[in-house]
Amino acid sequence: MLGTLSQIAIAPGPTSSSSTLRAITTTIQGVKLTLAAAVCWENYMPLLRFSLYSQNVNLYLAPTADARSTWLPLMRTIAFESRAFVLSANQCVRRKHLPEWITSSSIRPPPPTNETLDAESNHASTPSTHTPQPDPDEFVCRGGSCIVGPDGSVLAGPLWEDEDGLLSVEVDFEDCERGRLDLDVAGSYGRGDAFRLEVEGLDISPPA
Repeated sequence: MLGTLSQIAIAPGPTSSSSTLRAITTTIQGVKLTLAAAVCWENYMPLLRFSLYSQNVNLYLAPTADARSTWLPLMRTIAFESRAFVLSANQCVRRKHLPEWITSSSIRPPPPTNETLDAESNHASTPSTHTPQPDPDEFVCRGGSCIVGPDGSVLAGPLWEDEDGLLSVEVDFEDCERGRLDLDVAGSYGRGDAFRLEVEGLDISPPA
């Protein structure tokens, strides 16, 4: 919906419409799924998350580039709140894989400081501005992809510093319905007598 972090400096206005929050239904290997996605820091937005919970999502997708230690706890919270399976794909990138326009700007030497003037030669001398080159094999994003179950348990991952890794797990999507018998934040436990969320231009009722 909106850019986050430094993205706002480049594109300060809305970058998509609320229609992108509409869940879709599909069938995979005979299992009917309701799935939706929130991208990166959209997952920190409680109202956005609730708009997806209200649609009875049972497969929640959360791609990101956030490798902070706070990401996995967030994914576990979302899974437990929504009683959905959460799949978060996080990019794993080394410095050498960044485009040149990023790497070339990140290794510029700092401006010289503490100039001294040789009175006899009248020439300025400056300290060395040599800057060590960054390690091209350094991970600039360490990954952290994971799969979390509707009870908040981590089923696979997080996958760190593995560029070619693949996570897979067998699940029973009926666990989502079983979990909502215990806690349904957008249904029986949602205090519909006091609270109601409306999203401009979007029907957040569960898809047929």
